[in-house]
Amino acid sequence: MATVMHETQRKTGYESLREFMAALEQRGLLSRVKVPVEKDWEVGAVCRENFDKFGPALLFEKVGNYKTPLLAGTLSTREQYALAMGVETSTEAIAAKWRQAYAKPIRRTVVSSAEAPCKEVVIDDPDLYADPFPVPKWHPKDGGPEIGTLHGVISMDPETGWINSGNYRCQIFNSKVSGCYVVDIPYRHIHQNWDKWKALGKNMPVAIVIGPDPYLSLTSVSAVPAQVDEYDVAGALKGSPMEVVKAELSDLLVPAHAEIIIEGEMPIDKFWPQEEGPFGEFLGFMGAGVKDSFYIDVKKVTHRRDPIFHGTLEGRPPSESTTVRSMGRSAAVLEHLRRAGIINIRDVSVTPAGCAGFHVVVSLKKSYHGHVRDTMCHVWGHPLLFCKQVIVVDEDIDPWNSYMVEWAIATRVQATRDIVMMTGGKSVGLDTSQVISRRGESDLIGIDATTPHEWYAKDGSKFPEPADPRPEDLAKVRARWKEYGIK
Repeated sequence: MATVMHETQRKTGYESLREFMAALEQRGLLSRVKVPVEKDWEVGAVCRENFDKFGPALLFEKVGNYKTPLLAGTLSTREQYALAMGVETSTEAIAAKWRQAYAKPIRRTVVSSAEAPCKEVVIDDPDLYADPFPVPKWHPKDGGPEIGTLHGVISMDPETGWINSGNYRCQIFNSKVSGCYVVDIPYRHIHQNWDKWKALGKNMPVAIVIGPDPYLSLTSVSAVPAQVDEYDVAGALKGSPMEVVKAELSDLLVPAHAEIIIEGEMPIDKFWPQEEGPFGEFLGFMGAGVKDSFYIDVKKVTHRRDPIFHGTLEGRPPSESTTVRSMGRSAAVLEHLRRAGIINIRDVSVTPAGCAGFHVVVSLKKSYHGHVRDTMCHVWGHPLLFCKQVIVVDEDIDPWNSYMVEWAIATRVQATRDIVMMTGGKSVGLDTSQVISRRGESDLIGIDATTPHEWYAKDGSKFPEPADPRPEDLAKVRARWKEYGIK
């Protein structure tokens, strides 16, 4: 994919997390929690209750004895998400912005350290237990404080210079060491980079970014293809180049306007001997602890003056994590299908209630024999996702509307004819539906919920006509809706 930037490109969007916070607060979408809160149970409990109520972003001003405030929930609702993207709240508008970002990424621009707020304070001897790190145990049974939840872990391909930003849980092991839940899964982009550093016999430079602008938070969890910089897709979402700056200790590029940058190295020949985890994961259950895990030796920290610590509560839907991953991954699957040559795709929903990964609904205009099966197989074949269930519906069904999808299944599906089941699919090791000895693999289900016109034709009949009003009549009614006085 070519990365382009128009000469007329002007600065748009939010330059920093702080600018986005101000926009949220102006619209009543951010609440300041001024009373003291305990970081190792109370922060997580407040976030859980707030997510269940689809509440605002939260700025905890007094976390324990820390001076640094903690921000969570900035992207937890569709309204907040759309505000970050600079579009209306409709699925169509959000999807169109993502399509544009993939089609026309905007190349990052490198600024000097003097121009980078993330370098305002430099700490040569960092302590991950001290300010500016009011890091919670987000869940009571977590193995330790998790410094990385809604963040970016920056690594680089030493052969091509490709910069990757991914989202991996980072538990604080001690004042100078952070975990990094990469696990031994070779298709993860950070693992691919680590393999190349290992071949060179050099530890891999890594930077943990806390509190970037909203666009890097969106792209870091969105399955951007390999060798495509998240910075450049983020720039397209923003509408102008992402400003980055060279790290203090390596050639990594980090977001210039981030709140906090943690720099270090990931060893290539050593693993953490004690257990990493457990951690309350996105499925809503405790993810098991891991031994011999990847980790980061922390060497230096830089941050803005009076920084803000940024994170989120992982857990069952609804949550900030499922909102962010659902929208971004839906765009990524749509891009994947189009690159594969699957035609006439209307929309894709990686459903939030399916933990933003396990369930995918695709709407399309069925155009040839095998079109639905082709679509299912390519969704399952996405290299970075772990979908177990694919539902394919006609173009008249909105894949984001669970009522419409369930209606299509109820009125267009016969189990023996339209349901495909396969064994041997991939999943994630956190998938609680699978017994521990088989974690990482999964059965797959495909449901063809498109209209069975061909089967009706074989029967010498036609599928019934829809009973809804004509589209042109609905358009007239919508145009007059205010006149009806219906509130």
